[in-house]
Amino acid sequence: MDIIIAQWMSQLHGRSPLFDEAVLTLSASHLAKGAMLVAIMLFAWISVPLDYDGRKKSDPIRNRTTILAALVASVFGETFARLLSNCSAFRLRPFLETSLDMQVPDRLQLLAPEMMMNSSFPSDHAILFFAISTGIFMISRGFGALAFLYSSIFIALPRVYLGLHYMSDIVIGAIIGIGFTIVGVRLMRNSGILKRTVGWSDSNPVIFYPIFFLFLFQVATMLEDVRAFSQLIKLL
Repeated sequence: MDIIIAQWMSQLHGRSPLFDEAVLTLSASHLAKGAMLVAIMLFAWISVPLDYDGRKKSDPIRNRTTILAALVASVFGETFARLLSNCSAFRLRPFLETSLDMQVPDRLQLLAPEMMMNSSFPSDHAILFFAISTGIFMISRGFGALAFLYSSIFIALPRVYLGLHYMSDIVIGAIIGIGFTIVGVRLMRNSGILKRTVGWSDSNPVIFYPIFFLFLFQVATMLEDVRAFSQLIKLL
């Protein structure tokens, strides 16, 4: 099935160079990927749904501990993805498979030497962003469904179209991300540490929110800086 989908995608390449470039730009944009989902998560962090008579419909502390637990679980999911990628058989990305003959944009071909060093399986994008979407869904089904739809159309599908991942890379990654968040939220949501952290956001927002911003920035940018520094540490 993976090969059939990849071959079908390869037949679409080149029909509209402008469309191909637009998909590549979308796939490479942190604003269009992580930042959008983090914005939805921040909306859930700040807002408190109300009943018609003005009473609080949901517990804001529980919502915020759910968000923190989901974010922590997503980081653990990314770490697990690295371990799984290193332990499983190496899988070349579809656009690098000569048998598929994918005519992807030149900008993507320039990344071929770097991409050949990283396995296609599993998709860390799918793990991270479906994990975040799951956390949002556990607070609000409406916004969660929107997050899942956005992650599927604007994050996962472009990576399959460009040959950066096989469909199974995305599906398995999504399952890992969803699973880590469900388990992580259930284990951590009622923990004293997260509740104290939420309390700290109210008692000392001047310190909490700059730190929270830095953490969300790393999540939105796929932990790129953390990965870069980890590679530097390996050279020491």
